[in-house]
Amino acid sequence: MKNDNVELIQSILAGDDNAFSSLVEKYQAPIHELALRKTGDARIAEDITQDIFLKVHQKLDMLEKPQNFESWLHVIATRCCIEWLRKKYFVTEAQSK
Repeated sequence: MKNDNVELIQSILAGDDNAFSSLVEKYQAPIHELALRKTGDARIAEDITQDIFLKVHQKLDMLEKPQNFESWLHVIATRCCIEWLRKKYFVTEAQSK
């Protein structure tokens, strides 16, 4: 599985958009589930999942060890969820004042 990721990442970095689609298909469900657990809202989780994969696509060339892709992806996903929760908290706080 990790070797598959390395090959996919190499293909993506070489410009293969189909390889990125394959990577998204492979991880979309578990990342969406993570976002859903963190936010409790399926619609928000879908938006966050899209944002996560957008960031992955933009920053994939910064990944130094492609064999660590899954861990890197989960860090990005968790940070995106935390960012959303912070925004929600600050909006809620501002509205209550």
